[in-house]
Amino acid sequence: MTATTATTATTATRVVLGAAAAALLASVAVTVLAQHVAADGRTLVVGALGGTTLVMVAALVAGVALIVLILGLAWWLTRRSGFWPQLLVRSAASLLAVVVGLGLCVVAWLGALGFVRYVDVGTVDGRTVMVAEYQSLAGLGAVLGYRDGWLVTPVPGATGREIGPDDGAVDPQAEFGGYRLELTADRVTVRFGADGRNVLTAPRR
Repeated sequence: MTATTATTATTATRVVLGAAAAALLASVAVTVLAQHVAADGRTLVVGALGGTTLVMVAALVAGVALIVLILGLAWWLTRRSGFWPQLLVRSAASLLAVVVGLGLCVVAWLGALGFVRYVDVGTVDGRTVMVAEYQSLAGLGAVLGYRDGWLVTPVPGATGREIGPDDGAVDPQAEFGGYRLELTADRVTVRFGADGRNVLTAPRR
């Protein structure tokens, strides 16, 4: 390996390790922020993704970044070592990376069991009304909330019903969507699903 090639490889390794470390720190920051917001009774929402989903995504990103760091540091720290130290350290790092990868598979599987999507449905008195669509093994459900920036607060006194299996709710696309916002002097009503059969109401503030 020439000096130029070695320098290029070293620079590339530093860039990869730096990017992985930055991704890991960003994932931790998102998780801490989401948990802090949840403690205040609100939800961090980015696009259609809420706090729980963001934490799940952050965990997956952090896991991938950790694998890169484990393997990259093992290679970096042993690049001038002898054969046996390299073999032992890099083998241990590979085994640890496999364990982390299996953990990521478990996290992804758990995340697939339930999902929450946030949808803007209109504006009331200058505030954006959102519906949180819940899908899990327990069935489907929806909750009203107000969005302020990246934060969503559930509407106090909101009422509605879970969209359970007894309603024949097996297709989320048939139960969600087609949101219609209706306003009266003191009530906010959101109808959705086939023929507007699903209804959420809340006091108008």
